[in-house]
Order: sequence, then structure tokens, then C-alpha cells
Amino acid sequence: MPTKTHQSPQGITVDSEGNEFELRERSCPTCGSSAQRVLGYRGGKWHRYGLGVATRIVQCQACGLLFPNPFPYPRAPQQLYGDPSTYFQGHDEVGGHDERGRIAGFCRLIQDIRRATGQAVPSILDVGSGRGELLEAARREGLDDVVGLEFAHAMIEHVRGRYGISLVPQTIEHYAATNSRIFDAIVLNAVLEHVHDPDAMMAACAALTRPGGLVYINTPNEPNLLTILGNVFNRLRGNLAVLNLSPTWIPYHVYGFNPRALRVLLHKHGFEMTSLRIYAIPTIPSTSAFADRLQAFVATQICRVANLTGTAGNLYVWARRY
Repeated sequence: MPTKTHQSPQGITVDSEGNEFELRERSCPTCGSSAQRVLGYRGGKWHRYGLGVATRIVQCQACGLLFPNPFPYPRAPQQLYGDPSTYFQGHDEVGGHDERGRIAGFCRLIQDIRRATGQAVPSILDVGSGRGELLEAARREGLDDVVGLEFAHAMIEHVRGRYGISLVPQTIEHYAATNSRIFDAIVLNAVLEHVHDPDAMMAACAALTRPGGLVYINTPNEPNLLTILGNVFNRLRGNLAVLNLSPTWIPYHVYGFNPRALRVLLHKHGFEMTSLRIYAIPTIPSTSAFADRLQAFVATQICRVANLTGTAGNLYVWARRY
């Protein structure tokens, strides 16, 4: 059902689920530039299901990063991350939509880390462990020096109950400030697009990665063929809505990286991009309504073309610490 929002007397925007967001103007968090191009609007009346609260989406003219401006800062971040099975529904990339497939996908990722680091038993820091499937995959692969960081209490409890694995309840910034150790590899799987300060996150990654060590990043590619064509279609209809990001509803993507923006951020913190793959699972979910199913069908075909042309919706990146 569509989500209705209202503005509180204190100027805090509240959605129908009771989530409160404080909207603040900001410059680009990656390069610091204040030169921005407005792409359109997202959320609330600018969403096909009416989800979230309305925000303006901009693109930094210096580095190409996409983000909402004014930026929605949640007043109760823990409230955004409830039931893990609900939060991740329809947003899985590694290995597909079932647990067995996801763990198998992470086992392949760990094998890739072994090859890339040249270490049979590499030390790994998994940032934003979510449901803990990478940690479980690491255990099955025989790795015993893998640390999982997780901010959300609901995810931490889920991982403890499901796999008997304890996650460290810290952000990477706090972990870097209180630990002197370094890792062979750091995994940012579907994380960078969610954090409010990607610059601080990457600085922490640099502090925790050994020279020659790796960081693996999986993040949406913005803009991509689907969002470009969708935005053009909306403009032809006189609609200012854009398809980029999901700043105020699940899965709360607040940043849209692309190869250009990501290279800028990585280079700033001493990483060199060594591998880049642009790909996305092509299937777009829909409701049972005919019009929505038709839109999803067309979008799926566009995603198939995007996978063939390097304009798809996800980036898979390996970068090495200088």
C-alpha cells in the first residue's frame, strides 16, 4: 500500500511506519564539491507505490556521485532494520534468493579472496554482516580469522540464533579507532550505498587493510540503463520522478556510486581499483496488477540488455591497498 507522510511541527519528516527523518542540505561527501545537478525527486508521491518520504536526488558534477539533497538522516536508525527476512526480501544479489544459494555464493567469494590475496587462510573483515551468511560460508571453507561487524541489533540476534556466530556490534569507524590489527581483505557487500559517511568508512578500511591487501565492494551502479531510460520516460510524461536510489524506504540506498565516483573515493584513501564487473540479476519484482507486471516485464528486458552493454545496475569491484 502507498505510504503517506506528514511534516511534524519540529520540521521532522515522518513516514507512515513512524520513522522520523531530519532533512539537511549537504555537499558531496566523497569529493566535497557543492556543484550539483538536480535529477528529480524520489519517494512519497514520486514513487510508484508511494513509499517513503519525498526527497530531491542530485548528482555531483565533480565526481558523479548520486545522493539525496537535502539528505534524510534517520532519528532512530535501529528502527529501520527490523526482521532480517523482510528487510532483504527482493534485494539479494550474491547467490540468489535462497539461503543455500547465498552461502554457496559467499563460498565462491572466499575462494576468490584466497586467489587474490595468495593466502590459503586469509584474514577477513566482513563489514555489515547482515544475516551472517558470509561468516557461515567462511566457517565451511575452514577460515578461522574472520570478523563480522554489524550495526543493527536485529541482525546480530538473527546471526547468533541461526548460526551460533557472534558479530561485533560496532561500526567500522569505531572498530578502526579501537583496534590496531589489520586484515588481508575487507568485504563491503551491499554496504557502501547505505552509510551516511562513505568517506569515513573508506578511511577506516584503509586503516584496517595491510599494504597489498584487498577490499571487495558490491554496490548498485547509478545511473544505469534502467534508471536512465525510466527517467527519460517520466520526463516525456511531464513527471519529475526519478528511479535512482531508495533513500527513505527499504533497502535505504542513500548513495549511488558509479565507476567514476568509486575510483575517486578509493584513490583518495590509497586503494587502486584492480577489477570491475558491471552486472545485475535481471528480474524486476512486481505486484499482481497488470500495469505493474507490464512495467516489470519491460524493466527486466532492459536489465538483460544492460548486462550485455556494461550499463547494468550493480558494480562488483576489487581494489588493492597501495
